[in-house]
This record gives sequence, structure tokens and C-alpha cells, in this order.
Amino acid sequence: MNMLSYILIIIIAYLLGNISTSYLVAKKMIGVDIRTQGSGNAGSTNVLRTLGKKAGAITFLGDLLKGMIAVFIAQIVARLTGLDVVTSGYIAVIGVVCGHNWPAFLGFRGGKGVATSLGAMIAVNPIIALTCFGIFLIIVAVTKYVSLGSVLGISMSPIFMMFLNNKKGLLVTLFLTISVIYTHRENIKRLLKGTERKIGQKKE
Repeated sequence: MNMLSYILIIIIAYLLGNISTSYLVAKKMIGVDIRTQGSGNAGSTNVLRTLGKKAGAITFLGDLLKGMIAVFIAQIVARLTGLDVVTSGYIAVIGVVCGHNWPAFLGFRGGKGVATSLGAMIAVNPIIALTCFGIFLIIVAVTKYVSLGSVLGISMSPIFMMFLNNKKGLLVTLFLTISVIYTHRENIKRLLKGTERKIGQKKE
């Protein structure tokens, strides 16, 4: 019974992750698939660069909220079925981020998972999540590289979990860090080459 409940949690979280805010915003505003515009990524940074600040903010907020909602639903299911609430929350984190990054309904071509990871982690450990977000904001403010801020910000989360001796949190944040590094692999290559676009920089 417990295993079935955990499976239900990960399925719900994955399906919520499939709700692509960037895809919906781009379809509503200009009637196109965001993955055919700009960098081709279904995420808030690409929406910001191609559709403007308002659309970018809506996308970021939508992706963040679905991460939070997935965890909240998991916690409700856990309480109703007698599951461990913390474990259920962490399972939902993985499920919703996988759904966002590799959505079955969009041919497994999704976003990079930063906003969704942030929202999901806020729901399970707001102090660590918001601390990492603060690091992200500082790095972006100083360097103007969103990708660098994303990678370094999320990479701090397993370090914090290790200091807190939170083994479950460590495993989940390691997964999030690896997934963000993987989805930003092309950005990392451009950063190393010095060709990565800064925020606000026009495409040449």
C-alpha cells in the first residue's frame, strides 16, 4: 500500500511538471511554440529574452508554483495514507522537476528546471532554498550570467544539506544539481568559451 502511494505521488508530481508555463504563455501571447524561438528552451529566461519581462515573470512564477504545489499535494497524500511526509515531499521534488525537464506531453523537450526546483525546495526546506536563490541573485547581479547563477546557486544546496546531516535532502539536492548542470551543459560550454549571452544582451 505504501509503495502504491509513493508511486501515486511521483505520478502526480510528474504530470504537474508537464504543465509548461513557457509553452502556454508563448501560445497565448504570440501563438507559437516557445521552443522554436530564441534559444529553443522552454524556460523563463528564453521567454524573458523573446517575449519580455512580464511574460518572463509569469513563466518564472508559474514554474515555481507548480513545484510548490507538487510538494504540497504529496504532503497531503502522505498524511492521508500514513506515509512519511518528508520522504513524500522529496519524492515529489524529483517527480515535478523530471516532468518539467522531460515532459511526455511535449515530446520530452522541456525547460532546465531551475524555477521548478526552487519552488519545490521552498516547500520542503525554505531556508536552504531561499539562501540558494539569494546566491543566484548575487551571482547574476555581479556577472549578468543567468546560467552561471543557476548552476552555482543550486550547487550550494547539497553542501548545506551535508552540513545539516540531512541524508535525504543531500540525495535530492545532488539530483537537482546534476540535472541543472546537465540541462545547462551547452551554457557551460559557452561560458568557458566566453560566448555566453549576458542578461539584457542582444543576440548578435
